[in-house]
Amino acid sequence: IDLTQPLDRDTAAALNRAFVEHAVLVVRGQSLQPRDFLAVAKQFGTPVRQHLEQFNIPDCPDVSTISNQEKTKTGKINVRGVSWHTDHSFTPEPPKATMLYSVALPDTGGNTHWAHMGAAYEALSPDLRTRVDGLSAVHAYTDSRVPPDLDERKREAAEDVTDGVAHPLARTHPDSGGKAIYLNPLRVRRFLGMAPEDCSGLIGDLVAHATQPEFTYTHRWQLGDMVIWDNRCCMHKADTDYDFNQIRLMYRIILAGDKPF
Repeated sequence: IDLTQPLDRDTAAALNRAFVEHAVLVVRGQSLQPRDFLAVAKQFGTPVRQHLEQFNIPDCPDVSTISNQEKTKTGKINVRGVSWHTDHSFTPEPPKATMLYSVALPDTGGNTHWAHMGAAYEALSPDLRTRVDGLSAVHAYTDSRVPPDLDERKREAAEDVTDGVAHPLARTHPDSGGKAIYLNPLRVRRFLGMAPEDCSGLIGDLVAHATQPEFTYTHRWQLGDMVIWDNRCCMHKADTDYDFNQIRLMYRIILAGDKPF
């Protein structure tokens, strides 16, 4: 398929069906400029501006970049996406999907991993599934990319902190009707109605369960790869096992989602 050409209705429908069924789609061998990439995204949903606006492409701001050359104010290299997470879960209507297009790659390394949280949910023990079904998690944006520690969770619980949004831990997919564990270890502050000391343990148990090999896919990037994944039922992370003197650059688009239920 050549994604620089308009997709006919049947092809677009087939891609969208495959997206819902498989959660991660890879289309190789593409040659996309930012506006080509944006046109492809519109076949899957509605592109939305991203949270970190400084990375938006000026003449095509619905497309942003992810690069291993980004630096903090102190000059330290800042690589995003290296821990398991799902995108923008701290918003009331988190994105349906994220799309990446590879522009420049290191010679080796820099793979991206996905965990299918729907498959992980189906494999939960009956007792743990019942527990997950009854919980909601508070997701909040913080400047830190480090999961909150126990003291932080205790303080928030004591102060009844509500700076965040609550989403069900067992999320129903609006297209397939299946359920998935909806978890973002970087953004989940606590579970409603649960003692703070129990939250970290449950998060750790669920991450360990969901990232077993039978639930994960590792993508070894090639130039010209376009990848789209379903944030409603996937976590992802990227490797940093490469030479940082070599550029790793991606175009990125997120698609509007709806309120988890």
